[in-house]
Amino acid sequence: MNIAYLSTEYPPLVYGGLGVYVDSISREIASIGHKVSVFTMGRPDLKRKETKKGVTAFREIPLPLGDALEIFYSKETLSWGSGLDFLNSLLSYNQLAAARVRDSGPFDLCVAHDWLALPAGMALRQSMPVIYHVHCTEIGRSGHPNPQLVSLEMKGAKLADLVLTVSEAMKAELEGLGVPAEKIRVCHHGVDVKLFDPASVKPERLQILRESYGLKESDKILLFLGRLEPVKGVSQLLSAMPIIRRDHPEAKLLVVGDGSLRGDVRSEAERLGGVVLVDRFLSPQEKAYHYALADLCIFPSIYEPFGIVALEAAAMERPCVVGASGTSGLREIVVNPSAEKPTGVHVNARDPNDIAWGVNLALEDPDRLRNWGRNARERVLEMFTWRKAAEKTLKIYEEVIASRS
Repeated sequence: MNIAYLSTEYPPLVYGGLGVYVDSISREIASIGHKVSVFTMGRPDLKRKETKKGVTAFREIPLPLGDALEIFYSKETLSWGSGLDFLNSLLSYNQLAAARVRDSGPFDLCVAHDWLALPAGMALRQSMPVIYHVHCTEIGRSGHPNPQLVSLEMKGAKLADLVLTVSEAMKAELEGLGVPAEKIRVCHHGVDVKLFDPASVKPERLQILRESYGLKESDKILLFLGRLEPVKGVSQLLSAMPIIRRDHPEAKLLVVGDGSLRGDVRSEAERLGGVVLVDRFLSPQEKAYHYALADLCIFPSIYEPFGIVALEAAAMERPCVVGASGTSGLREIVVNPSAEKPTGVHVNARDPNDIAWGVNLALEDPDRLRNWGRNARERVLEMFTWRKAAEKTLKIYEEVIASRS
């Protein structure tokens, strides 16, 4: 197959799980023998066209359209405020990317990742099959959903040949929004099990990292890694820490991430004590060492369509406490203690008391905790490699192409 991906994120411009997914799945599909081109945003300092590991990236530099487009702004659009500059760039990117796809083909299939690249996908649907790959929704990710974006997502789901999403939880959310179940397919993400491998950790380097944070060998290290945004549950986790430390005074929390709550997290960390904030970007290898440093990982997301950090932690043999209510792909990754091979604990992430209960349950038996970690890596190797994700994804792509034949 010759596949076109539309994604605003692609290395080196990666801001979250979307960029990690597009990079990893495109390389894996290319390694199987298919051709993948990624049409993404660029910068003046990056190559406009570049091929690495069998994947060709076309980078578009948006044009400044604001002076002309402002004539057509509506009351709703003006509510974007300073975000209008981003909207203008996004519309320019979509136009440029759609034209580049049209001129670089022929392609067997086009995949538009999230609403950010959906306008280009919708523009191309007459000339090739188009999949709308939903990683999250505006209603789910925003406390105040933009009705224009909600409408765009729903129209994209209607016009696309098929909707592909990241978890059964996300499929259920889409069905609730009116997308027909028969039009939705689910394929979980994968994880790089060679990069995230506890056997590759060097003890001396791990010790240096421990000392750099002022952590002792006797400390029980809890790790939160993710964007410091309300939906990730970091505020509730900080509220749970006093309860956790009543049972486990040796517990120390390492918070790794950045976002709109950084100032609040820093202030609360100083007030609580025993909390270390790391607000710098980590390379993938640095992330692996931070997982290795942890005794337990905590991802108390209130809304999490998938949760690739839980896969990375599992690959590093680390058990997890995860938010599992509402739309949560995390509950499809982490297996509860009642199962034959548990890998962690499900909690209600909106409730600090429940988070504390889950953490204290996990910490009460160190041997059991380590066994959960071993179970977690076994589960990843069985179900969540990028090769397995690529093979299932390709079957879905073949289904869509056949439906147009």
